[in-house]
Amino acid sequence: MKQNSTKKILICEFHQETNTFNPIPDGWECFRAGRYMEGQEICDICKDIPCAVHGAMDAIAKAGGTVYPTFALYGTYGGRVKDEVLETFLEKVRTYAEKEPDFDGIYASLHGATCTAGVDDACGEILAMLRELAGDRPIVASCDLHGNITEKMYTNADIICGYQTYPHVDFYESGYRAASLCMRILAGEPTVMATTTIPMMVPPAGYSSLEGAFKEVIDMGKGMIADGVLLDFSTFQVQPWLDIDNIGSTVIAIAADADTAKAKADELAQALFARREQYWPDLMTIDEVIDLTEKDTTPKPVILADSADSTNGGAVGDGIAVALRLLERGSHLRAGMYIKDPEAARQAFAVGVGNSAEFTIGAKFTPGVPGPLKAVGTVRSLHDGHFRNEGPAGKGFPYYVGPAAVISVGNIDIMVCDAPKSSGDPQLLRHFGIEPTLYDLIVVKANTSFRAPYSKFAGEICYADTPGAGSSNLLSLQWHNIPKGFYPFDLPEGYTPAPAEVRSQH
Repeated sequence: MKQNSTKKILICEFHQETNTFNPIPDGWECFRAGRYMEGQEICDICKDIPCAVHGAMDAIAKAGGTVYPTFALYGTYGGRVKDEVLETFLEKVRTYAEKEPDFDGIYASLHGATCTAGVDDACGEILAMLRELAGDRPIVASCDLHGNITEKMYTNADIICGYQTYPHVDFYESGYRAASLCMRILAGEPTVMATTTIPMMVPPAGYSSLEGAFKEVIDMGKGMIADGVLLDFSTFQVQPWLDIDNIGSTVIAIAADADTAKAKADELAQALFARREQYWPDLMTIDEVIDLTEKDTTPKPVILADSADSTNGGAVGDGIAVALRLLERGSHLRAGMYIKDPEAARQAFAVGVGNSAEFTIGAKFTPGVPGPLKAVGTVRSLHDGHFRNEGPAGKGFPYYVGPAAVISVGNIDIMVCDAPKSSGDPQLLRHFGIEPTLYDLIVVKANTSFRAPYSKFAGEICYADTPGAGSSNLLSLQWHNIPKGFYPFDLPEGYTPAPAEVRSQH
């Protein structure tokens, strides 16, 4: 690749995964609990963590370019973002760009499935504003594998690169890939992006890049790169809990010529769609999981994946159905879990460690879920709410869940906090004194992200059909805006993905 010693790349970040079934809006607190960074602070913080911005910085430096950091907001997952947050982000980035108008390109770290109270396609709005600033200068973006890649996004970006792993462990690599392609364009090397979108959504709990049908598609794309046919590819399995009318799963192929980019995007899209029935998880009832765990022959701990209440997928995290059923059955199992319940956390601080009181826990935010749990509990420990990821995904990432407490109700230990973060990482329990390997049953509110760390010590992993805003049983949710002719609802028989189109060519 030619050197780009004088090329200056503007960098920004806006990352939040929206679940429109989550009734709680995300404001500034969501991003201050994650990463809120401005100017040089972005480089200073990101250089020490394996994030997408770090990858982009390294790729730009390797190609001889320089970084111009602007404004970065990294939240996690939740309900619609407040409009004021997006408006401030756009204003801040525009102000930085106006101070340094001689930049040569833009890199944006986005999620891809972000909605605000008034905007269903926040990432499209961001890229459209960046296009106003950039004119014909290249804009590249990295996005989550579960991004909703809209026409507004790919018509305003020259390159979009998605994670290629699920569980996600390639944040750094996605940023590196996108920024490398930006520098390739600036070096004058031919670069073409083709896309096609499939009217399809499937539950994330049912597939992984580690095994099975989705791995086959990912391996197909990696083979195209290894053979020198493609420069890059992305298969976006859209986050399904977006009840909006502009949604779909998108395949992107990037090559040195248009014919190859289109042909390989078509091939990957057909492969992704053909395996659609294999992406669904086998769900067990809560009672079936408890029955299995109570058997002496079942290796422990059993991990009950409460994916319907996955805060990683934008659900609330206040579901208490498993604890309720354990108590109703009088089960002897020792169980551990976490619940969003700031009220119970505050009460625990007032009660004090070692003391008991009657608590009302869970089911305070999500409409229609069972609960709350009302019982006498003993406060085991109190915490400030800060922890770091164990990984491998986001190893070392700092998170803040608000003041937290562990309350014991019988054989059940419940960590209550304001906002469970990185719910698939064992440190969300371990850091607060619930060591998963010492329990019979651990409830993890995640889809697939937990598999990488938990598989190392889990006796069994069971996906449960639990209630929540992120249910894998998509047909059980109340949809109002999904377009007609959409899988798994009413897609006509015989449908085949539309031919890919070239979206950018350099």
